[in-house]
Amino acid sequence: MIKRNFLVLVVMATFTNFACAQQSDLEQVENNLRNANAQFGSAKIVVMRELSDEKFPGLYEVNVDGQSLVVSKDGTRAIVGDVFDLQKMINLTRIEKQKGQVVIVEQEIAKLDENDFVIYPAKGKSIGQLYVFSDTTCGYCKKLHLEVQNYQNAGIDVKYIPYPRSELVDGQLAFENMKQVMCAKDKAAAMTKIKAGTDDGEFVQESYAQECVDSVMKGKVAGQNVGLEGTPFMYLSKGDIQIIPGYQPSENIIPLFIK
Repeated sequence: MIKRNFLVLVVMATFTNFACAQQSDLEQVENNLRNANAQFGSAKIVVMRELSDEKFPGLYEVNVDGQSLVVSKDGTRAIVGDVFDLQKMINLTRIEKQKGQVVIVEQEIAKLDENDFVIYPAKGKSIGQLYVFSDTTCGYCKKLHLEVQNYQNAGIDVKYIPYPRSELVDGQLAFENMKQVMCAKDKAAAMTKIKAGTDDGEFVQESYAQECVDSVMKGKVAGQNVGLEGTPFMYLSKGDIQIIPGYQPSENIIPLFIK
């Protein structure tokens, strides 16, 4: 019995030391990158993993301000782009990123207030929430919006997070549209009309309250922190699959809430 307990302790200690060593390596790579170039000093760097399991021993998968890199341990060499399994034609970087994105999205959503969303509530009892980073000028965002009622009828709350694809500069169409949406008395109606192109300037204001402009900015920052590569970007509040980058028809998404 003593020998068995001792063996268990040894295995646990070995695993703990291995995990600590791995984490130490990841932190060292981040430090090396920051030291290699002053431009990385204030960058958001996430060292995701060492790539031995993907047949690249000694190299590390890193995300720097949303850009995917494969870097050397000393941080002085990098290949820009994603890691692919060419036999299965699978983007391995995207799969790994989505695992971490669930946690990040949840953290970013928690920072937002109800006023920061454009909400289309479920009809009847709610079975979950579909959060969508959306832009008014994006074709697939408009296509998704045509299916909002399908989600509502299925008991799903649709909660848009404003994410203009343009820079947050006055005069930029996406930014101007989103200010109109977030500062409207009825944000849901404004979103629907502006996406449909039937608003005819109805929601334009001479000046916009800072509070609702801040909601646009918060949505933009949240999307950047998540690492969005485009819109729409969906997060499901429940289910085995919670991250959907890009458009998928509602008939594919709704069953994910039920499984």
